[in-house]
Parts: sequence; structure tokens; C-alpha cells
Amino acid sequence: MGQRYRGIIFDIDGVLRRGGKPIPGAAETIEYLRGKRFRIVFLSNLSTRSREEYVDKLRSLGFRVDPEDLVLATSATAAYVAKHCRSGKVYLVGHAGLRRELEKAGLTIVEDPEEAEFLVAGSPFDEKGYVTEENRWKFTGAIRAILVAKARFVAVNPDKLFPGSDGKPIPGTGTFLGAIEAATGVSPIIIGKPSTHIYRIALDKLGTQPEETVMVGDQVYTDIAPAKKLGLTTVLVLSGLTSREDLEKMDPGLRATIDHVIDDVTQLPRLLEG
Repeated sequence: MGQRYRGIIFDIDGVLRRGGKPIPGAAETIEYLRGKRFRIVFLSNLSTRSREEYVDKLRSLGFRVDPEDLVLATSATAAYVAKHCRSGKVYLVGHAGLRRELEKAGLTIVEDPEEAEFLVAGSPFDEKGYVTEENRWKFTGAIRAILVAKARFVAVNPDKLFPGSDGKPIPGTGTFLGAIEAATGVSPIIIGKPSTHIYRIALDKLGTQPEETVMVGDQVYTDIAPAKKLGLTTVLVLSGLTSREDLEKMDPGLRATIDHVIDDVTQLPRLLEG
């Protein structure tokens, strides 16, 4: 690739695992790259789990990973809010994993929306697409946080739909955001992909500059394009949601954000060392 890289950001689904199973050879590839002294972080738009919860899942698939190796949309959101929230008071819509990340960042979750400086929104839905009991009354609270308390509106990700446990679509965080935006006229600050906020946090964790960092993903719009916007070198793998046929049909402008295409992550060392 003709230049020296120090850091690699890996998307997870479609890159390191697929359908709940690891991509063959992915774990060994990560260890090889670590042996070559590459700094590595793993990136996910997941809005429901904390880093500790996700570590357990990845370890069960054979990956050697610690919480500090992960940049989740939950932890990235917590980092962003902690940096900008003077009072530390947050009104939360979402799951326990997001709550844990906010609390670890030193923030206080308030039950009264009118006390909040920030409204933080993850998905209020369960794996079947129903609003959880904890989030049942949060629609009204979110509206009051924005309109009464003038809280800043921050969201984990914009994903409107998500595959449910039965494989059929269920509402995601973006569905909730749409309802609140329609009611208040206020748009959220998105931290997760395709926002560049989460990539900046990943770069900070790596301690590398964009020009010495590689992003490896399986979706052009959410993984590749925002990374390219920041100046990272981008590598698209075809082991996930994007096929060669998709590339042929893709808008030329979006296609231009891809620097390299490989079949799967096991081909990355050869690309980096070529």
C-alpha cells in the first residue's frame, strides 16, 4: 500500500463475524497484525450493550479482546456527552448497557426530564420490537427534556430498522428519534455510524493520525464513506453485506470512497505489507 500505517479500525459484523459465527481465520489475522505492532480497535454501532458485555461475546467467538479495545456507539456516546455536559445530568432512553457506559463516564441518570442537560437516546425497543417496560413512559419524558429543560438531544445511532430475533424487521433507535423529532422539531446529534464522531473517538483511542490509520468495513455508506471523509485509508471486505454486484451498481461518488477491496479480512496482512 506504499506507506506506513500504525492503526487499524475494524468493524465487527460482516468483517470479523457473520451470522453469529466468526469469519474463518479472522481471529488469527488479528493476532498476526498485533504481532506486527499495529494498534487495533473494534468498532460497532450497537446501542444496547456495554463494552464488558460485548467483550464476553467476542471472546466466546475466539477473539482476544478487552473492553478498552472496543469503541461501541454506547461508549462513544458516553464519551461525547461526558466531554460536553457541565452538570453531568442526563435523561436516558435505552437499555442497561448504555446506562452502564454513561455512569462509567461519570454521568448521573436523572428520572425527572426537566433536570436534564442532555437527552441521550438509544433504542427503547426489545428484541421483538416492543417498547420495554423501563422505556414505556420515556417518549413524554424525552419531549419534555427538549422543550422544557432545553436539553441537548444526542443519539447513539440513526438505525431505523434492525433484524429481530426471528429475522424480520423491528424498529430501531431511528424510529424513536423520528417520533421525538416530529414532536419537537429538534434533530439529534448522532454519535454512531455514519457520523464521524465515533471515528474521531476511535482515532483518539488509537493515538494515531487519520493518514496512518486504516478502516476495514463491509458497508460503504456506514463504514467506508465517513472514514474516508476524515482522511483514513479504507478497505472494503466482501464477507458481509456488500457484494461485487453491489459495487458494480453503486453510485460512482460512493464507490470512490473505497481505497481497496478484499474478499475477507484474512487478505488484509498481504495488502498492508504489499
